[in-house]
Amino acid sequence: MRQTAATLPLAMLALAISGPLAAQNTSATAGTRQLDAVSVTAVRGARSVAEIAGTVYAIEHEQIAQQITAGRSTADILGQLVPSLAPASGTTSNYGMTIRGRSVQVMIDGVPLTGARDGSRQLNSISPTMIERIEVISGATALYGAGASGGIINIITLQPGDQPVQLASQFGLRSPSHLSSDTLAWNAAQTMTVRGDQFSGAFGFAYGRQGASLDAHGRRIGPEIAQTDRQDTETRELNARFDWTPTDSQQLSVGVRWFDDQQDSDHGPDYGPRLAALFNPAFTPSHQALPGLQLEAQPRTRHQGVNAQYRNRNVLGGQELSVEAYYRNEQGRWFPSVSTLVHPALRGGFAYVAMQSNTDIDVWGLRTALHKGFDVAGRSLQLSYGVDHEREQDSQRGQMYDINRFIASNGLDYQPTAQYAMGPDVRVDTTGLFLQADHSLSERFSVQAGVRHQILRNRVEDSLPYTEAITADAVAGYQPHLLRGGRVRHSQTLFNAGVVYRLDASQQLFANVSQGFSLPDTQRMLRDVPASFVIDSRNVGPIKVDSYELGWRRSDASLQSAVTAFYNRSDKTVQFNRDYSVSVADTDERVWGVEANLRYTPTAQLELGASLASTRGQYRDAAGRWRELNAFRVSPLKAGVHGQWRFANDSLLRLQGQVVGGTDRAWRDAPLAAISPSIRATPAAKIHGYAVFDLIGELPLAGGRFSAGIYNLADRDYRTVYGQQAEATYGKMSSLPAAGRTFSIGYRVEY
Repeated sequence: MRQTAATLPLAMLALAISGPLAAQNTSATAGTRQLDAVSVTAVRGARSVAEIAGTVYAIEHEQIAQQITAGRSTADILGQLVPSLAPASGTTSNYGMTIRGRSVQVMIDGVPLTGARDGSRQLNSISPTMIERIEVISGATALYGAGASGGIINIITLQPGDQPVQLASQFGLRSPSHLSSDTLAWNAAQTMTVRGDQFSGAFGFAYGRQGASLDAHGRRIGPEIAQTDRQDTETRELNARFDWTPTDSQQLSVGVRWFDDQQDSDHGPDYGPRLAALFNPAFTPSHQALPGLQLEAQPRTRHQGVNAQYRNRNVLGGQELSVEAYYRNEQGRWFPSVSTLVHPALRGGFAYVAMQSNTDIDVWGLRTALHKGFDVAGRSLQLSYGVDHEREQDSQRGQMYDINRFIASNGLDYQPTAQYAMGPDVRVDTTGLFLQADHSLSERFSVQAGVRHQILRNRVEDSLPYTEAITADAVAGYQPHLLRGGRVRHSQTLFNAGVVYRLDASQQLFANVSQGFSLPDTQRMLRDVPASFVIDSRNVGPIKVDSYELGWRRSDASLQSAVTAFYNRSDKTVQFNRDYSVSVADTDERVWGVEANLRYTPTAQLELGASLASTRGQYRDAAGRWRELNAFRVSPLKAGVHGQWRFANDSLLRLQGQVVGGTDRAWRDAPLAAISPSIRATPAAKIHGYAVFDLIGELPLAGGRFSAGIYNLADRDYRTVYGQQAEATYGKMSSLPAAGRTFSIGYRVEY
């Protein structure tokens, strides 16, 4: 494709932001919300942050809108704003974006997106323009079942406003320094909310196109072949929610969402001369994109779902009933990759295959809860109890491509040949019963405690491993062997307890002990096992995490700050191995650290902020020695800073930065770790630190708000934490540079 280069001078953008800043004298006061006023719903019942015995971040719509620009994902924004969340990968995936070294349960309007089969695309499957606010709870919890051993991210979609009818239109452009038709990204969104006496609703549609990404040297970055990337993608999204309130005590809410992200690129990876990146470990690829890609079925993510919620505040003696039913379907397609298929029946014992993974996940669930408040000696006692059930069905198929065409084209021509099952079909049923209590012992002291009993059933179907099926097609007369399925049942009883002590009206101390659990990705784990593998409760079971937390927080008119120390442990760990297989190791694991944040607003115009998260994690190797966890599990030191000035006419200018520390602990430990058939070596990279700054501005214009931004302000040449760790896990082809300096403009108007 022919490119026409055009340089976008930094001075022009700065002038566009700052020119009209002093044009008006109208004063504007930056509002500050107190902790008592910020309500969080991700705790199975709305409560203020000040009442929760744990670390909570509530990200409001204004903060999200400030970070929105064309091509920027929800993962990018959360990685910037949430201290405890690992940095964003810059790809389609949020793999490696852990909280406190553990997996995160992502929900949209309370509906879980993280299940037993985890494609790690949840945070890139909703446009920021469709989000009202985001709630993040750090630390293990079982309130919503499995998957939240590190915490919960609850994304609340657009809500009806105060006006009978309110519309909003938004448009944005983004480009690197050298503007061309290939590198331009743009997005548009239209929303509408209505509010009546009994009926209200919100509707939104978003569309976006993402161009090529350039590194700090102006070179087009190659595709990420392991987890896929967002270059040359087209995204469509639809969200709708309708509420009916027939009486003061009843409400019925129905939500629908649809998301489709499809890549359409004519650029492929540069494997080097004669595919040197695949066959020569010493070769260093260029990490650039090459024209000429011929691939019909390119990476794709599709989500569709519906949920219905019913609330009645006066049932069974004044209790509040909450019932929610939901369904979601997720389909994912990855970029083809080449691997070595090992089988004794093959000539030479192995063969090279080019395979593309396709997943299909169906989930439905039902959640019920009852809430009741009591007066005990003049103090409030709140009880919540209920039962949940969810069924998930997972399948994965592999599209095989002609390896000879792949080799002859140096990795650019993919001609489909046959399809194979990549792992057995799996059904996971989970049923949970819970009881949660919150009691105010005095004006200053409150306690929270709860228990959840979870029953898990895995049903694994008989399947033909793709290694057997491909060998049978390649070797005449070979009789393939089936992998026998099975049924596995587990149960877990999990507890939580916490205390909150109010030092004064603006400060609290809190402590909690909680347990959470996650399900190993059974379908993915069984993809690469031999046909002789025996499925039983020892190798297909949940991983329980014990979490401990102690913290302090303060919130008043000018200062919001918090410090938390944490520790968690488990007796199992999931390992992603060098041969791309996934296994569950029966070994101890521990993670500890501290996170802190500060926001200071000395005047209505000035805001200063900083955050810090320091995490360290270890596992026991086969000899019982503690070894460091890699950067996909435990994020390196992460710090954030920002300064913001709001002018008299409600314009603002914000400088923000993210600093990531370097570490070589896991890299030095990996060669020393003792291994066994069940505890394998964990690939680890030497992480080099980096600092990236952004400049963002807004100003009122024609009844709306014009925004502009410069991202990676200093045009820093670096690799994200994901890009560095991916080299050790997936190979050098995934060790891609991050995007260089980019510019954005946008406009939003409400009417």
